[in-house]
Amino acid sequence: MNNIDKVSNAVLLMDKQLREELLIKDGTVQAKKLWENTYIKKQIDKREKGGIFTVQDHIRAMVYSMLTSGASWSRVEPSIDIETGRILLIDEIFYQYDVDTLLNTDPMILVDKVKAQTLGTQYIKNQMVALIGTNIGKMQSLEQEYGSIDNFYQKFIDTDPTLKTLIKVLSAEGKPHKYIQLDVALNAEYLRNVGYDIAKPDRHICRILGSEHLGCHNNSEVPKYEAFDIVSEIAHYLHKRTAEVDYILWSYCADGYGGICTKNNAKHSRCVARDICNYKISGVECK
Repeated sequence: MNNIDKVSNAVLLMDKQLREELLIKDGTVQAKKLWENTYIKKQIDKREKGGIFTVQDHIRAMVYSMLTSGASWSRVEPSIDIETGRILLIDEIFYQYDVDTLLNTDPMILVDKVKAQTLGTQYIKNQMVALIGTNIGKMQSLEQEYGSIDNFYQKFIDTDPTLKTLIKVLSAEGKPHKYIQLDVALNAEYLRNVGYDIAKPDRHICRILGSEHLGCHNNSEVPKYEAFDIVSEIAHYLHKRTAEVDYILWSYCADGYGGICTKNNAKHSRCVARDICNYKISGVECK
């Protein structure tokens, strides 16, 4: 990436702005929105310290990925425990991820409980059917065959430390290890929730890195597998974790967080990256 220094500096400015201006409400720091208090950061710390991840941990990670996809974080934020980063309301709905209890639960019961808390998206029924009917069983099989789910994943990480091969294994349609209702971005989120340091190439990340904004790619939206590499390269340059750089970029775009580089109603005059941003309004550069 030719402009790695400029983009990396912009990321630092975004982080500074987020911390000084945008994550403060009524004079109070919104601590649950800070990177260091996120569930993902805590799980990455756990993995780096040699922590063990059980089937229950993996189920929690998958549920968090499913339920927070496309949903406003404001719905779950009050239930986040700042010490652990866990979403306590969701944990309660899913019986603390007790495997036997979940496998003996009608998926529609979970659907109704999630909807009663105004959580989830229009995909919630399909997600719960996939979770109970297929995905938990796949996790159990991996645990039985390889000793742990992570032992199986490590086979692919050993040959490709970027984790992209593992993502492909878990996301490719028609493949035996495909997790149902999880695409590339959601599998990345799931893996982050069990401590793997990787970006999540969702719509915010792929757009802000594209040619119309930070100019890290010729396309207006960066292809997902290339977004992994770009975020990782920025993180390496800054000596930060990849997931942290991803979180800064995501927060800068997401409503309820930074909300600066949103797809609609972007706050161009407040953007600290406008000197390198390629965005144009009615043909006029955003400078």
